[in-house]
Amino acid sequence: MRTAAARIAAARRSAQVAPYNTLRMVARRRAPVPMPTRPARARASFDRTRLVSALLLALAPLAQAQSPDDGSDHPRLKLERALGDGRAPLAAEVPTPIYARARRLEGEIDERVTLLGDAEVRRAGAVMRGDRITYTVPTDELEVEGNARVYRDGVAFFGPSLRLRIDAQTGQMPEANFSYAVTGGHGRSKLLEFLGEDRVRLLDATYSTCSPDDQAWWVRADRLDIDRLDELAVARGASIYFQGVPIFASPYFQFPLGDRRRSGLLTPSFGINSRLGPEVTVPFYWNIAPNRDATIAPRLMARRGVLLQNEFRYLEPTYRGTVEIDVIPDDRVFGGSREFATVRHEYAAPTGVVAGLNYNRVTDDLFFVDFSRTIVGSAQAVLPQEGFVGYNRPYWNAALRITKNQTLQDPLAPVVKPYERVPQLAFNARRDDLAGFDLAFAAEATQFEHPALETGSRLILNPSVAYPLQAPGWFVVPRLQLHSTAYSLDPARRADASPTRNVPIASLDTGLVFEREASWFGAPSVQTIEPRLYYAYIPYREQNALPNFDSALADFNFAQLFTENVFVGGDRIGQADQLTAALVGRVLDPVTGAERLRAAIGQRFYRSPQNVVLPGGVPRTGAASDVLFALSGFLHRHWITDVAVQHSTELSQVVRATVGVRYQPRPASVLSLSYRYKLDELQQIDIAAQWPLSPKWYGVARVNYSQRDRRWVELLGGLEYKAECWTTRIVAQRFATAVNQATTTVFVQLELNGLAIIGTSPVEALRRNIPGYQVINPPPREPGRFDFYE
Repeated sequence: MRTAAARIAAARRSAQVAPYNTLRMVARRRAPVPMPTRPARARASFDRTRLVSALLLALAPLAQAQSPDDGSDHPRLKLERALGDGRAPLAAEVPTPIYARARRLEGEIDERVTLLGDAEVRRAGAVMRGDRITYTVPTDELEVEGNARVYRDGVAFFGPSLRLRIDAQTGQMPEANFSYAVTGGHGRSKLLEFLGEDRVRLLDATYSTCSPDDQAWWVRADRLDIDRLDELAVARGASIYFQGVPIFASPYFQFPLGDRRRSGLLTPSFGINSRLGPEVTVPFYWNIAPNRDATIAPRLMARRGVLLQNEFRYLEPTYRGTVEIDVIPDDRVFGGSREFATVRHEYAAPTGVVAGLNYNRVTDDLFFVDFSRTIVGSAQAVLPQEGFVGYNRPYWNAALRITKNQTLQDPLAPVVKPYERVPQLAFNARRDDLAGFDLAFAAEATQFEHPALETGSRLILNPSVAYPLQAPGWFVVPRLQLHSTAYSLDPARRADASPTRNVPIASLDTGLVFEREASWFGAPSVQTIEPRLYYAYIPYREQNALPNFDSALADFNFAQLFTENVFVGGDRIGQADQLTAALVGRVLDPVTGAERLRAAIGQRFYRSPQNVVLPGGVPRTGAASDVLFALSGFLHRHWITDVAVQHSTELSQVVRATVGVRYQPRPASVLSLSYRYKLDELQQIDIAAQWPLSPKWYGVARVNYSQRDRRWVELLGGLEYKAECWTTRIVAQRFATAVNQATTTVFVQLELNGLAIIGTSPVEALRRNIPGYQVINPPPREPGRFDFYE
């Protein structure tokens, strides 16, 4: 057998000059196979001009040149792909290779290899670099001296030196710096300890996502443990510094390095409320399972006490739901315990069975007025308490529903309690294009209950048939239906306890569509003109003797113009001999079909007087309805409008209008102006804005003023500041909670990008109050594929 020195000499003679020496090392997995002889150790030195371009350095796991009596299990250098004895290798795991290169290589073949000048070692996605790298084969230890660098799955470590066991991925790096591509975070530590492939520990460490040249905030910790697999960093003895001032300290603090859910304390939120005083919420998140979690959030209010807010969520393949319970054991102002509970559950089986529950309950009428942070929440008056079970098939469905409610009362603005349906059974069937016909059938049986009003049951049967005719540019849809109703009422309250009603209904819907190519402010567009006529006929039926469980006059809008009945609900069907005429024009994108602008005008014409009205209602007297006009879309590239006007032909004046315009030239820059008017009821001006005051400062504001009541309905104003790695918001909001009551809330938030959000976020309030509002800080950066390579 040739000696190692002879093989090296032969390799030198056949080698070509290359800029680096390239080696391949394979980690040992099995005991060596005994060989007849063992060559003497050889020491080799390779300079830059005499290289082995394809030199293979391997720790032979299957076959080694070793004497039979050598029980050593140390890995050895392998200078050829096979030992040349002609024997096939034994079956074994394929070991993970280690590749190395440098300007100069020297070492002992099966003991130690030294790489000099731009040295590099690679193994399984990890890269180690430095001025000088020494690899000790028996111990699998790598020692880097000078400009040590480690790159691994988007994480980079830098230091003057490094000691690392390659296979175990354990070792140390003193005076280390590091960066984390996923979050853009970076930091340094006195000593960095590698604890395995996915875990590192940093002692006396700092961490930040800010630029090293502008360190606006950072975390300093006695010990910082980073788990890349769990995407979690745990700091012990931690302090958060902002602009050089400590703003938070804790013996234990954890923050995410990704979006994975995990249990633990969330960042506290702070706020000031005129009814509650200063408040702080300290939420705890419990990641029970991948499909279950809970949040427990004590809300400490200076004037009221502690409100315990609890939420539990669950998700399964066939059902999901939420349970919320808010309890304040002792409200110091109210004087006693107050609670709110809600349960929402949805079920849908592959067999078609569906079910749901929506139950809400509160202890008193003022709970939401006192504790809600929004005008929408404080205005809740009817809390639904309903459940249903149903069955869905391709052409029909059936459902059994029970609907109750809790009605919250404002003494200055009382609310009529709605009827309860206990129960309601509904059946619906539909089959389209059956020999050209569209067939439908709806049935409903309901028991209505009320503590003060007349009760009873109602049965509705409503079959219908339509025969649509359509082609490019036109459509005609005739439709016939029969609406049959039967009641079972209390005979003690009326002579006829079982009234019935049968009403035939006929309608004809027709329209044309004309279109042409056009230009809209220089952009290619498609312009359409769409005239439409809709005729409906319903004969008169006397209905004054029928109860009214759920009927009301339908809101008059464009959608209602093309319906037969002017009422909603099942207790009133108005007679009709009427024709609706409308004209719609649209500007469309020729490629996507998106609607850029839409204008419409419509009116309904009556051929008979109105004889069916609600109790206490006034019948219509005119021969034509009010005229409706609407305009919405882009007037120009940055101008958006939304206009709806209802003009009375009888009064010759506008009776209802909403006029809005929005200017949005670029992201996070919007001005909005709207005016809402309803004759004798509403007259409000609404101005909202988000606008840059400087490259980093933004102003936000909203003013909603009622001219009729001469009071502010809602006021909002504040400032936002955007820096490279942090954002702050200070916003004050005041809104009416009752006729003569208002609440003021102050939001103060500091968002440290990639770490935590401190304070109470006003973002939802800003989105709700300012049309077109956008957050000024960009979403977290998504790392690219090249962030994981060096």
